[in-house]
Amino acid sequence: MKFFTPLLFLSALACAEPPPGYKLKWADEFDGTQLDATKWKVWLPGKRRDAINTSDAVTVADGKLTITTFTEGGKHFTGMISTQGIFEPSFGYYEARIEWHDAPATWSVFWTISELMLLPDMGEHIGKVAASGNEVDFVEHRELDHEGKRMTGQANFTLHWDGYAAHRNGSGFLTPDLGLDKGFHTYGCEWSETGYRFFIDGKMLWQTPGPVSRRPQMIVLSTEVSNKLWSWSIPAGGYGDRALSKVKFVVDYVRFYEK
Repeated sequence: MKFFTPLLFLSALACAEPPPGYKLKWADEFDGTQLDATKWKVWLPGKRRDAINTSDAVTVADGKLTITTFTEGGKHFTGMISTQGIFEPSFGYYEARIEWHDAPATWSVFWTISELMLLPDMGEHIGKVAASGNEVDFVEHRELDHEGKRMTGQANFTLHWDGYAAHRNGSGFLTPDLGLDKGFHTYGCEWSETGYRFFIDGKMLWQTPGPVSRRPQMIVLSTEVSNKLWSWSIPAGGYGDRALSKVKFVVDYVRFYEK
């Protein structure tokens, strides 16, 4: 997997939120008191990595969605939601306003993925991203990296394609320290026929020609827990119980714009 350094793109900053020519097509402002089942579903419930995905981790209140990661009974819990089977767009501009409160061994992500990326027969589509789709991490955030280095002010943009096994491929970009651990910030990605452009607070930080998916793909919001992998180690005492945990992925809104 090839990752690019921030200095290659800092000179290319430009305003775009959303880019010209786009109109709002779909949105969730999280104004209710529970997850809107006409827009989202709790996704992949059960054991995943070093935690258990549960609907108990997903709450909506005060105009915000919150995914809380917590520890109870010696087990870690977190959550994921997706628009699978409900709303699966493709080309357009995707945007979310997010506040991060991650912890060691967790990372939170606003992303999209093709259902074909999840199938055992993904090998039939190796090298054919347009037909098979990909995973596009519009933004992912962690507190520490795999060496324990503090990453709270930074974020990653990442593409994955050709499945998750032997043919796995990808590219990505790590932002400079933009103070992303302080309050809410807006994250956007323009997915077009010519590639992807990634934005934070209206400024473009990275663009890549792809490879580009031409398939409809679901939108996902998630927090992952994995010990000694990409974001250091689970704390000895865990994350606190559901009521006391401060490990939260807070989303003010998600919007999709279409030309």
